[in-house]
This record gives sequence, structure tokens and C-alpha cells, in this order.
Amino acid sequence: MTEPRSFLLRYVGARFEGHRLPLDVLPDLSAFRDLLVSFVKVEWRTAHAERERLPKGFEKSIAFDLVGVLDGSAVPQLEWDRDTAQALLPDFKDELEMLVAKAYTKVLSLIYSASGPVGATKLTSENIRALNRFGSSLFPDEKIEFLDSRGADGNVVFLDTYRRKRLITRGRDSYQTRFEAIGKLLRSGIDPTGTLGTITINTSEYGTIDVPVSPERARDDFGPYLEADVQFRLMIELGSDDTFRGIVEVYDVDVIDAKVVADLAVCRDRIASLVSLGDGWHNGSGKPPTYAAVATASRLLARKPGMAGNYSIFPTDMGGLLFEFSHRGWDYSIEIGPAGMVEIYGTETAGDKEMDTEPLDVFSDEFARQFDFVTRGHG
Repeated sequence: MTEPRSFLLRYVGARFEGHRLPLDVLPDLSAFRDLLVSFVKVEWRTAHAERERLPKGFEKSIAFDLVGVLDGSAVPQLEWDRDTAQALLPDFKDELEMLVAKAYTKVLSLIYSASGPVGATKLTSENIRALNRFGSSLFPDEKIEFLDSRGADGNVVFLDTYRRKRLITRGRDSYQTRFEAIGKLLRSGIDPTGTLGTITINTSEYGTIDVPVSPERARDDFGPYLEADVQFRLMIELGSDDTFRGIVEVYDVDVIDAKVVADLAVCRDRIASLVSLGDGWHNGSGKPPTYAAVATASRLLARKPGMAGNYSIFPTDMGGLLFEFSHRGWDYSIEIGPAGMVEIYGTETAGDKEMDTEPLDVFSDEFARQFDFVTRGHG
């Protein structure tokens, strides 16, 4: 009996440590299947040019099962269900197996090509629809590796936000991606028919955006809280130049707890006061915080809003910012340099253990891992 054809996709990033697979990335797996099927169809039509249509049950015959999540950064193991092909297309199951293998090679080649000059591969609308869903949940510091693959450079082929955007915008002038942030609630309203609610949020990334919600939520959950901070997770469409086009799907949107809002306001006011420091504020040598340092501080606050009440914030002589806090028996310092890079230091309160990191990019996988570790237990 032929062994089932397996596909191993490794999700790399802080969210996936300990072979955890968050539920919001599960749609990736069906999108991967759809991407593969779109290439299988091309292979079939090439091999059977005399046929006008695909055989009945063709697409359903290419079914995959999630048979496990392996150790390491989360590794979902998918298997092609040969039995389904046997039931639906018994005369073509062997050929389908060969076509699935060829299509997978084409998918890998396409993804690898995204890192180089734009190639000649012409993407179909079906390819692009699948790509717009596959990897849409990735953060900038995350990627999906195809473990049984090697590119021309000898390394494992992977998909990240950069490659994904390049692939999709070859075939159209926009792409879809996830957007998670905190914004200010400006307006809340219900349309004249009473069937659609909308809230308007001011974001630092894309200006004001209108988010659809139910009329009940517009009235009860947001109406009384204008000017409050709102945390949201959306799927959005961006142009190839990264300009905002619209909202594709709303995952969740909520007003942040009043105490957290107040704590965030204290932190922001403190940072604003430090920005106003003049040159030489510290014995003639201190510099005020740079724009890069302030931008990183804003991202740090947005990553764990529930931590805001724990921070004491100070300027550094070189134009950076220092966040200090105590947590779980440790005293921590997060130093943001003038270029926006971050270093984390820690000392055990009742012991002699210490920890420190190299300078990290706030978007990097390593920063996410370290920051989540030292702030675990806070929202």
C-alpha cells in the first residue's frame, strides 16, 4: 500500500513556541489546500487538453487531513486523503497523486521566486484568491516553512509577509493582511435602516477607518465611550503601495478597560513630556527622545496594554527611553535606544539571577519571545 503523501508546514514565531497553533491561523491550512488544488487543476488541464471540463468530483477528490501538530515551533502535518480520491475518481487516483506532487513543486518554486526579481509565472485569479488567505494571519516577524523543501540557495523555502505581498501584487494591485492595533474611537452610528452599525476609529497607521459592527454594539458597547481607546483585530485590504483600501473581515473590536485606558494615558502623557525636553537636559549633555524611540515605545504599549500601569518611564542621555517595572519576583528594564532598538535587562529580586538581551527590533521574533516571557500574565 502506498504511504499517504504528507506535507509539513512549520510556523515560526513567538506565538507558535511549544508547538502551539493559534486558532486564527487554522484557515491557513484550508487556504494552502486551495492553493495546491489551483495548481493541480492547471497540471490536469495541461495533461488532458482534449477535455473541456474537469471530471465530476475532481476538486473534492483532493482532500487533506490534519493528522498532527509536531514538536518545535508549531508543525501541522497534513496528509492527502487517497481514500477520498479512490471513492470519487477511482480511475484517476494514481495520476492525481502524481499531479499533487507536481503541483506542490510548482507552489514551492513560486514562493521561492518571490524573494528575487519578478518572474514570468502567470498567476490565475484562483491562485491569487488562495494566496490572499494563505499566510494572512502572519505578523511581520513570523513565517511558514515547508520542511521537506530546499530552494536554489539550499535553504528551506518559506513564506513571510514580504514574500506573500510580492506574490499577490504580481497579479493585482492590492493584497489582504491582518491588522491588530489600538486606536481612538471617534464616532459611533447606525444607518437609517437600523440594520448596520459603524464605528470610526483613528489609527496611527492608516488614519481614520470605519469598522462595521452590529447596531446593538454601535449603540451599547461603543456609543457611550467616544474618545476611548479601542483594541481591534481586522483583515484589511492594502494597495501595492500599502495604502488602506478597506476592511475585509472584522475578527474582534472592543473598548479597552477603563483602568487600562487611564494607565495608557499616563504613559503617553509621560512620554510626551519627555519629548519636550531640550538639548542638554542632563548636565548639559542629554538629548530628548527621538522619533524612532517614541514610535517603538508606542508599539511596546500597544503590544501589552494591560502592562501600562506597571511602567515607570525615564529618558536616557542619548535620546532613548527606559521602561522599568517589577513582575513575578524580578526587576526589569526595557531600554529603547535612539534608533528604536530595544534591550531587556532583568535581575531577580530575592536572588542573584540576571538576564539581558542583545539589541532587538521591536518587530522581531526574538523581541516578541522575550517580551512575552517577562510580561506573561498581563493583557
